[in-house]
Amino acid sequence: MQQVLFKIPGIDWPVYGYGMMLFLAYFFCTWLACWLAKKEGISAVSIQDLSIWVFICGIAGARLTFMLQYHIPLMDFWKIWDGGLVFYGSAIGGVVGYFGAYFFVLRKHNVSTWKMADVIAPCAALGLCLGRVGCLLNGCCYGNVACPDCPSIGFPLPTHARFELVRMGYQTAAGFTFKDQSEDTVDEVEPDSDAARAGLQPGDKIKEIQFGDEDMKKPNPFSALERPPQGQNTVTFKVLHANGVEALVGPFTPWTIGLHPTQIYESVSMALLFLLLLAYFPYRRRDGAVMVLFMICYACHRFLNEMLRNDTDAVGFGMTLSQNISIIVLVSGLLLGAWLWLKTPRQVVE
Repeated sequence: MQQVLFKIPGIDWPVYGYGMMLFLAYFFCTWLACWLAKKEGISAVSIQDLSIWVFICGIAGARLTFMLQYHIPLMDFWKIWDGGLVFYGSAIGGVVGYFGAYFFVLRKHNVSTWKMADVIAPCAALGLCLGRVGCLLNGCCYGNVACPDCPSIGFPLPTHARFELVRMGYQTAAGFTFKDQSEDTVDEVEPDSDAARAGLQPGDKIKEIQFGDEDMKKPNPFSALERPPQGQNTVTFKVLHANGVEALVGPFTPWTIGLHPTQIYESVSMALLFLLLLAYFPYRRRDGAVMVLFMICYACHRFLNEMLRNDTDAVGFGMTLSQNISIIVLVSGLLLGAWLWLKTPRQVVE
């Protein structure tokens, strides 16, 4: 996990891993859409116009859905570098963006909606594949605690997963506990933790704390470890040992316990779906069939992957929001597929 990939020299602006993957997804998906559209006789200009509409409306829909789901203040709408985008929200926003683009741009060029849907479907799978890499770098969309024999992945300090695991009592904040939340004295240190290997001892009094490459500070250590700065994965303590000797402990990186790598599962699944849609694209007998295949496959994957996630709560029928929407998308895909099947091959009415 790397929330901040690097800082731009000279101006010291951070380049976030999540934002970088969104940019790459936009770039490659637009290029792919232009390539596929050319095969269908759709101009690259139409795709480029459409991409702007879909991207802006998709981001807005994804962000608003996340904010409604987790009760995020409206003033935090622009903080997409922290993560917080829901794909089904982006799909709804993207549909709104498509019809806006169709009304103002595409209908002037007699662009087929069904052909465009088939162009968009592989691009959506590719965008999801790259977007989940961004989630992995950011530490969001994380899985539940993995069993000992299951594939697992850990996350460092400034991640939502660690906050939640500490809150639920599954682990300590950084490999040790304090005697009291308002104090700065170490109570117990986990024997096999990175804190113990760095030299932290029970009874140590934490005088100063440093996250990553930031300066040493004198905050309340308990509060500081609850919300460390974004992108700073390591921590260093200036401590006063029980024998009266001052020492530096660290830097070391506290990790979470093993979690299901749901971001990796989705990236792999979407990469395979992307290849399947590309292979099927030239052999489809009805316009719109590629989008139908995407809807059915993604809905099934998302429903199952949600069962492994730990960052989404049930909202209805004992299922998460995405699971409920997945059922709607699956049923819609099946009905749309049945309707397309009744149409004359490659002559679907627009």
